[in-house]
Amino acid sequence: MRGEISYKTHILVGVRSNGVMTVIRDWPYVPKQADVQNEIDAARDGYVMFVLCTPTSIMPARGNGDGAPQGGSHRLGRGVL
Repeated sequence: MRGEISYKTHILVGVRSNGVMTVIRDWPYVPKQADVQNEIDAARDGYVMFVLCTPTSIMPARGNGDGAPQGGSHRLGRGVL
């Protein structure tokens, strides 16, 4: 991702048939539909679906820099689209 993330950030995610998701592109503003479609058309990795998302929560990473959560049990849920 590029730069800072805000509640205006829009993130295009490609989803593969096995559920693996990859960030294709992000914008710090609401992108034009044509710009989103251009990115989708340029994607060549066998995606079965694309999702344009905005953050609903922005949380700083805490830890020793390796991205591991600190304290307690943390579970990442995966929604069904």
